[in-house]
Amino acid sequence: MRMMEKMRPALFGVLGLAALAAGTMNMGCAQAAPHGARVKSGSSAGLPAASYTAEQADRGAETYKEACAVCHGPALGGAFDAPPLKGRFVANWSDGPLSDLFTYMSGAMPLSSPGALSAEDNADILAFLLRENGVAAGKTALPTTAAALGKVRFPKVDVQKQPPLAPETTPGTAPR
Repeated sequence: MRMMEKMRPALFGVLGLAALAAGTMNMGCAQAAPHGARVKSGSSAGLPAASYTAEQADRGAETYKEACAVCHGPALGGAFDAPPLKGRFVANWSDGPLSDLFTYMSGAMPLSSPGALSAEDNADILAFLLRENGVAAGKTALPTTAAALGKVRFPKVDVQKQPPLAPETTPGTAPR
């Protein structure tokens, strides 16, 4: 049993690559994440909004291109059956402890190799997601541990003020 647990990340990586090569990434991405489901760890009342630096978001943009865009689309609009990382998705996570999303990302993403990204990479991607969803950069970098991120909240995002997704990044369609 332990051997299978150790092999699981490699097995998913091989299966993800095989699905991509076979042109069936649609199925692989569909299993990547619940569409906006969030496991709430507790109340975020009184927690300060998270802060990140512009440099952190820039690093996150590069890591996102390499590890996330194949399923979530280059403009975060979703691709295949993977959810967009703007709009409804963000509304489901906003105003909760940032550790909830960080913990989910750290254990489940990227689909091809869950848990393969470093804590710093995941924090950088979070900074990028915050920036792309209208949260302004600050002077303090996001922490890189779930414990520290549990002490800040995902800022409330008004999805009504976000521009609509471009047609080529509409959820459920392949990027062009």
